[in-house]
Amino acid sequence: MIGEDIRIMDWGVVQWNNLYHALFRRGKPETAIIIIHDSGVPLKIVQTGQGSRPELKDRFADDRRLKDVVKAMHHEEGVDRVYAISYPAIRRIFTRFESTVDFDANYIKQLFSLKDAISSEIGTGICQYPDSSNWLSNLEYKTVKKILSSAPDDALVMLTIFSGHDIWTNWIIGIEGGTINLITTLDAIKPGARSVVDWRREYHQIAGSVKRHFGVKPLAFFMDHETFRELIESREKPRFFRDALYRRKIMSKALPIKYRILLFLQRVFGWLSGNRRGGMDGS
Repeated sequence: MIGEDIRIMDWGVVQWNNLYHALFRRGKPETAIIIIHDSGVPLKIVQTGQGSRPELKDRFADDRRLKDVVKAMHHEEGVDRVYAISYPAIRRIFTRFESTVDFDANYIKQLFSLKDAISSEIGTGICQYPDSSNWLSNLEYKTVKKILSSAPDDALVMLTIFSGHDIWTNWIIGIEGGTINLITTLDAIKPGARSVVDWRREYHQIAGSVKRHFGVKPLAFFMDHETFRELIESREKPRFFRDALYRRKIMSKALPIKYRILLFLQRVFGWLSGNRRGGMDGS
């Protein structure tokens, strides 16, 4: 899914940092204690933001079960989560990865081989408290590949997120035959173009500058970072995305015609429904 000769143009640290925070750090950063153990004997204990916590090894002095120690540590230390990782599990992860990875495959597929090796240990070699759904095991390579392969061939997909009048982050991804062959940002095309007056009016010009530079009309999406966070947190992302387009919380350039027709029909039926209710109320 990522080409061997991928072009990465002006991939700025600020752009990546903003996108990372939008995706993974929507609120207060999670605090955690990580325990590396061998058959219940602690080898190393660290806490995020504090470093090594060797004094916590005393919690394992009696014959308490590992799960009981982890649960008690969570309540007594006031952290969001406690992880217990067995040392043999680390070896098994690398052994499984080495036996399943195809080094001739694209880089994303190699990462998914590592993901599968890690997720196979969750619940056995890797325990956590409080327990939560294992989203890692549900994230499948074929799903991500299907998303990319559904994009038109030789497509440019652009995501631009605004904070007030400023471009908070922008990503332009080139896709060819389901393979990412370009990652860049607006900074590579229009250096210094960081502010706009009204992005809902000016998004056409932004998309136009990308088309002039690459010779391809981008499939572009524009929104503020509050809407982007709501999209990421939504449990019904397709519905949220459709409604946000309808309500113009998300603006799009070069949206495929079938989606434009659906949005048009949604606006028409919404208008008719509103008029019908208004007529009934007034009668």
